[in-house]
Amino acid sequence: MNIKNKIKKLWKEHKKVQLIFLSGFNIGIFLVNWMLFFLGIIDWRAPIFFTIFTGLLLIVTLLLKSKYQQIMAKVVYIGFIGYGIGVIIWFVTGYIFITSPWAPLSVLDPVLRGRIFLFLLFGSWGVGALIMYFVGKKRNWKTIFTEKIENQ
Repeated sequence: MNIKNKIKKLWKEHKKVQLIFLSGFNIGIFLVNWMLFFLGIIDWRAPIFFTIFTGLLLIVTLLLKSKYQQIMAKVVYIGFIGYGIGVIIWFVTGYIFITSPWAPLSVLDPVLRGRIFLFLLFGSWGVGALIMYFVGKKRNWKTIFTEKIENQ
């Protein structure tokens, strides 16, 4: 029980510098992993995994601790989730209209089909961002994290 109280006390003391610590941790892991990759010591999977993982950890911490939570929620809704939905829309519409054998645009020249497929990507990103904008506006830009904080 004594150790548990010490950990709680230590956490309360260092809560103010948590974001600085995580930013330094992110930069350190990023630099060490990519340096080891370029020296040929480790495979390419580790730097990419740790770059993404520590970046997501930093983003979640910013969402939880930032005083600009509404702006961060807009960035997450429109930027990240909208991008993900846009990629799904792109794959589905690209398959239906361009790449499938029964698609109406499958008879076009391959170069033209490729260009249409790439231009379809930008439109689907916009549609995904627009969908998430309306979802975020309806939820008053509250994320899962802000709901958990309010319920405590």
